Amino acid sequence: MGCGAAKDDVLNKIHPQNENLFSQQSRILALNYRKIPNKFKHPKHQQAQGIVGLQNLGNTCYINSAIQCLSNTQPLTDYFLSCLHLQEINYNNPLSSKGQIAKCYANLVTKIWTQNLRIIPDDFISLLSQWNPIFSRNTQEDSHEFIAYLLDIMHEDLNRVKKKPSVEEKTYRNPTINDSNEAWQFYLMRNKSIIVDLFQGQQKNMLECLECGYQSHKFEPFMYLSLPVSEEGVQSLDQIIQEYCQEEILSDQDYWKCPQCNEFRQSKKQISLWKLPNILVVHLKRFKFTINHRCKIRNLVKYPLKDLKLGNQQFDLYSVINHTGTLTKGHYTAVCKNRDNHLWYSFNDSKVTQISEKKIESSDAYLLFYYNSNLDEFERQTLAQQEMKESIYIQKIRQRSINQRYYYWEKEKLKEFKNQIISNFTQKKTSISKTSPSPCYLDIFQSGT
Repeated sequence: MGCGAAKDDVLNKIHPQNENLFSQQSRILALNYRKIPNKFKHPKHQQAQGIVGLQNLGNTCYINSAIQCLSNTQPLTDYFLSCLHLQEINYNNPLSSKGQIAKCYANLVTKIWTQNLRIIPDDFISLLSQWNPIFSRNTQEDSHEFIAYLLDIMHEDLNRVKKKPSVEEKTYRNPTINDSNEAWQFYLMRNKSIIVDLFQGQQKNMLECLECGYQSHKFEPFMYLSLPVSEEGVQSLDQIIQEYCQEEILSDQDYWKCPQCNEFRQSKKQISLWKLPNILVVHLKRFKFTINHRCKIRNLVKYPLKDLKLGNQQFDLYSVINHTGTLTKGHYTAVCKNRDNHLWYSFNDSKVTQISEKKIESSDAYLLFYYNSNLDEFERQTLAQQEMKESIYIQKIRQRSINQRYYYWEKEKLKEFKNQIISNFTQKKTSISKTSPSPCYLDIFQSGT
């Protein structure tokens, strides 16, 4: 069952026994939606959908676990169940799959939320392997890399920007919140999609020359936080995030060419989180690779199920991807909180079992999925930014364009005036005295274009 079928058929299968309940908990969004209700926070109900396993088609556990977590990302699933992707596919984007992956994913998610039987994701995985052979059957790949690829290509499939303009990359000396908004607006000039609305935030990267103290700041989007896990002792997620945002002295191999010194200098860097996404994906970097050493770090990272505090925002956990085993022989599973009954389920390929909250935290945790629990609705931030007042820098660019047009208009008028004088001078040349000042004016126009 996909979006080609009538919407009423899809709706009836979601909550067939309670029309009033469904009308209150409708997953269907209007085409020009501006906000998606945060139904993670809605009251729980006994009836639940989406509790369906996916068959392993040959080392595809990393894909299955990722699909289960994305399927339980309520605002994303509501978007696809509403068939809005069909209105936003960017068929001419050379970075996209021409909408093929977005549509195939939508069909798979629709099956998950309208069926109660195990699903064989054969069509989806076959299509994936056509666009990226790395993600094929019988290949043992990384679940984080797969999610990064899938979200990226679905973003390009659904990018509302049909013609990407050239945008000048800019760095700042003493950045402000206006500079942050400006950089974000520049990003949105090329990137607008449901993926940006939900998953993308903004961080600031600072580099400082240790010789002269010159600082360069650059704002960049991010779709997940990749956080190193220590090999020593138990850590908390809050502690790891704080360490991620601390200043770090770069090694001698990472010298930076300081614009002020005009020389390669040793420097320090610092990452700051300036804009948090509605859906926060945390990647715990458990796999360590060096020239002489490869290992998996198995230490426990303690992460909260509720009230992860980041600045003035709070986030609640709703899905986890776990990795058991070693680097060369491992297995991926997912645990997800159902949006309807608020219970937790373990998804081990085609096997699905209910589990208690006490068993969620594990040293096998690899990817954590949080939603912003401060919000009752997730704003379509690409529209909100579109309606914001233009930033100072945008205004400067616009004014520069106006000035350039005025300059060329003025130059053209000057040429016309010069040609008119030359014409008049030529016509009256015989009657002009040698002492006439007109040639002097003519020299001025001939020398200045």
